[in-house]
Amino acid sequence: MRTYMLLGVIYLSFIALGMPDGALGLAWPIIREDMGMPLEALSVLTTVASISYITISSQNGRLSKYMGTDKKNLLGLSLLVMAYLAFSIAPNFVVLVIMTIFAGTGAGLIDTGLNDFMSKNFSSRYMNWMHCFWGMGAAISPIIMAQMILIGGWRMGYAAVAGLQGFVAVLVVFTIIKGVWKREESKEEASAEGEKAQAEERRYLSAGKHGFLQMLAFFLLVGAEGSLALWISSIMIESRGMTVEAASIFPATFFACIMIGRFAFGFVADKLSNMSIMRIGMALNAVGVLVLATTGSVAGMAMAGLGMAPMFPCLLHESSYRFAPSDLSKLVGYQMAAAGAGGATFALLMGQVLSRVSLEALYPIVFGLAVGVAGINEVLAWRLRRA
Repeated sequence: MRTYMLLGVIYLSFIALGMPDGALGLAWPIIREDMGMPLEALSVLTTVASISYITISSQNGRLSKYMGTDKKNLLGLSLLVMAYLAFSIAPNFVVLVIMTIFAGTGAGLIDTGLNDFMSKNFSSRYMNWMHCFWGMGAAISPIIMAQMILIGGWRMGYAAVAGLQGFVAVLVVFTIIKGVWKREESKEEASAEGEKAQAEERRYLSAGKHGFLQMLAFFLLVGAEGSLALWISSIMIESRGMTVEAASIFPATFFACIMIGRFAFGFVADKLSNMSIMRIGMALNAVGVLVLATTGSVAGMAMAGLGMAPMFPCLLHESSYRFAPSDLSKLVGYQMAAAGAGGATFALLMGQVLSRVSLEALYPIVFGLAVGVAGINEVLAWRLRRA
């Protein structure tokens, strides 16, 4: 019963984590008009968030010695609530930037801590399902934001996001009081001892030699996923003439299909290898991006989301097979930092490229990034087979 309670609050935490990712892309065209900012100013927010995220994620190995997963999760949620409540009353863009520092730090604490915890304690199935709930949060937030914009503006939308995140934080406090996390932390220690014994019987890739490639895969993957999610609303509104309500369907569909895909792939994750699932996902994503670019249809967005769905959780879970347990906590932190760096770098570059070249340039760039991820993944798989 305690395990189900723990999984429940972890999954709810990932819903809270995903909500800001889906809301910002839709709200930005209205925010920038209210505050008199250019289109590419969005890159400032995403870059600041990513720097904060990277900084805290890279310290995961060190933080784990002083702070348990439960405390990291609660602190992260508290920072998110504070940041997005401040968003709802921010008088200018500078305040948004300052609050984004706290939002990025909170997201890094939640994301890195829970991914590290899940990779050590649960199978790929539960890892996929955890990330499925991130997709749920990211999918429902554009709908919530669109409705709040109609009722009272984007500020009301961010107040709603903060309220839902605060509810999850209260549930985390309840599980801490019940001692659920302490029980699971002790299981983590026992599992680590068992994995250490197994590590002596099998070969792993060198974290020093091959860890960079794994990090590069996360860098490109989040660059592709984040760019498509962040800029698709602007393309549909400013390039293809859609209304805010119509454009909200695209990011909502993308995140909903990520959620559905992760839920579905979770059922086969223990029967197919992570590599097999990732190959299927990358092929489906590539086709989806091509359909989206040529037809501008929601069907292409759905295919892209379904294909992207298993990539992040499977790539993260594959780390436990590629690298020794003694390197895993530190490497997970570095991987999450690389993911944040990818989001920041490509958000910044996309803002410059799309504003100077064409919003439609998004599609070939995302396609190329996906091909890069697939290539790196195959190289690492080949080197692991040789080992």
